[in-house]
Amino acid sequence: MVKKMISLLGVKRKIVTTSLVLASIASGATTALAGITTPTSTLNSIVITSGNYAWLGDATSQYNCLAYALGNYSSWVWPWGSNNPTSTQVDTYLYGKGFITSKPIDSYDVAAYEIISYGSSSSITHFSRIAAGGYSNAKWGQLERLQSYGWQPYKPTPYGPGVRKYAH
Repeated sequence: MVKKMISLLGVKRKIVTTSLVLASIASGATTALAGITTPTSTLNSIVITSGNYAWLGDATSQYNCLAYALGNYSSWVWPWGSNNPTSTQVDTYLYGKGFITSKPIDSYDVAAYEIISYGSSSSITHFSRIAAGGYSNAKWGQLERLQSYGWQPYKPTPYGPGVRKYAH
């Protein structure tokens, strides 16, 4: 029974990875894994499911996750200095940019919502863009811009679970 479950998990992982690769190519990634320069061990340490990422853009320190979520590819945006903001601080900042919050993070209403915040209500650590088909696209710090399947792809550290969604 245990061997059968392990075998099924391996098949499921291959299906998820294959689906991610095909969907990311269809949604704009030139190739799913080409372009990734960060070691897979580093990337896999961030996501819950190993391999749940596909290349969308090169690693750069020119912009970060919040800048990318806002459509800015030319500057680092983190208005809270060296601190992580609370959800309330993020709500206020994004409201000033024309965004409103959120339905429950599990609601797959892609037509209305564009950005997801991650971390905890007392410490937001990351942002992504909502993509069609249940995918999320994000700039991982100074690493690559990557696509992941699902809106909850990250381990508790460094990014954590989704906290809120924002509509423009």
